Amino acid sequence: MTRPAAALSYIAPVLRVADLARSLAFYRDRLGFEIVFVYEELYAEVRRDGCHIHLKCSPPAPRDQADHERAEHIDVCIVVPHVAELYAEFTSAGAPISVALREMPYGTEFYLRDPDGYILGYVQPARA
Repeated sequence: MTRPAAALSYIAPVLRVADLARSLAFYRDRLGFEIVFVYEELYAEVRRDGCHIHLKCSPPAPRDQADHERAEHIDVCIVVPHVAELYAEFTSAGAPISVALREMPYGTEFYLRDPDGYILGYVQPARA
């Protein structure tokens, strides 16, 4: 049995971003995240519904973005209970969708691209 002191609270991917202010505005204004903290314009945290993302002002690693998207790679997977409603919210806010809402064997999903090219996959798992 796990002791309560050994429990995990949450996980937060750390995304390297070229322009912290631009990324904060995107996550807040397009995706509905709240800004939890900003440290010296170098590091920040955003949060929505218990999901945390950390942003570090540092050039992202170079990659072939077209190839990354063509292969349908994702950088962050976010599990949600109502993916169609979230898709409608994000498209109406002008979020750049890289894979439209679709049914897959494991659930319903869509992908979007943040200003630094990170692909966020949102998935509602299929019912077992």
